[in-house]
Amino acid sequence: MKLIDFKRWLERDYVTQRGKRMDGAAIRSRCSNCQRVEDYLGDLDQHFATDRGRHLLLLLEYGTDDERAGRQARHPIPIEGNIRDGTATLKAATNLYFKFAASDGRPAVRGEVLPPTEPSRPSGWPLWQNPSDPEVLELARIVARYVRFLAPEIVQAVVRDNERQRERWLASLARHGIDGRAYLWEQSPCAFPGVRRYAGSQEIAIFRKQAGGVDFKIKGALRLDDNDFPKQIWSHVFLGKKFPKHGPVGYSLAHLADHKNHGNRYETDFEVHGESTELHGLFTAVTNSAYVPAGLIKPTDFGPKLRNLLMRRATDLYGAHCRPLPSWLGVRAEPDPDWALDQFEWAPPVGDSSRIEGFLRYRNSVVDNMLQGVAADRH
Repeated sequence: MKLIDFKRWLERDYVTQRGKRMDGAAIRSRCSNCQRVEDYLGDLDQHFATDRGRHLLLLLEYGTDDERAGRQARHPIPIEGNIRDGTATLKAATNLYFKFAASDGRPAVRGEVLPPTEPSRPSGWPLWQNPSDPEVLELARIVARYVRFLAPEIVQAVVRDNERQRERWLASLARHGIDGRAYLWEQSPCAFPGVRRYAGSQEIAIFRKQAGGVDFKIKGALRLDDNDFPKQIWSHVFLGKKFPKHGPVGYSLAHLADHKNHGNRYETDFEVHGESTELHGLFTAVTNSAYVPAGLIKPTDFGPKLRNLLMRRATDLYGAHCRPLPSWLGVRAEPDPDWALDQFEWAPPVGDSSRIEGFLRYRNSVVDNMLQGVAADRH
């Protein structure tokens, strides 16, 4: 979902049937509704490309007759309160996103409905049952037992070193035209300020040296990466050396909070307040990744309940030592007591803190070389 573009379209181009602009609260609500639908039912852009969203809108049908008969919703999205009203809200927001998708960037005409608002049942794919809320909770209990977080004292050492280097690195990043706040907010756990994940085909080609990069300026970063830099600290505290291109057998590194612009779910995953920045620093933030068994679905690919659970776990582990998120983001509280942290069995934190000094020497050399324009040792 093109969440940022959708929000801008609502702010600049969309006019309601009454000829009015939507206010900021309404826009945030629509974006949140759409993200919630996408979390449970898949990418909205893909739905639109497949059948202009007809199948998805069908799943969001729940009328008076359904309510009177006490039927379950066709969709798996948890609804607090009245199912019919909640489903109608989600459908209205989704329909609005499909208007945006159909508009191709042009302003909407008042009262215009581009995709069908009353879709007929599509042929083809069947309507398969999705996991129930209790089943999702049970899956989360299984995942929690195997998620490996770094030990808090390792995180504390990185944050303390960041605070020592912070003003110098911020000034150096500014000289390169980079907003250092995206990496080095106060008490930031970012391990490699100035490094972010590549995004888009051109950057992938540059990273893989498949396209000329002489005139190409990386936006908001000094260096692009695939997914090695976030693994460097893990390799150092376990192996005492740089990441050797393979990690723990049967485990994969998973990011907890989104760090790229495209499809970013920060407006629905977190409490948002204050002046926003880019989220590039979350890519190598040592609090924003965990190793998860490769046979289990990654938390960032799963539903918001599990993402929130793991972010709350990270905050519980590291909150006394740092700010796992930039100051303008806050982890949402979970009102359901079944999802309280103490209701889950957690693996103990891992990593040899005696090796952290070796990692800090390595990463400081890499960062300083990047800031000085030196071709750093390629990890």
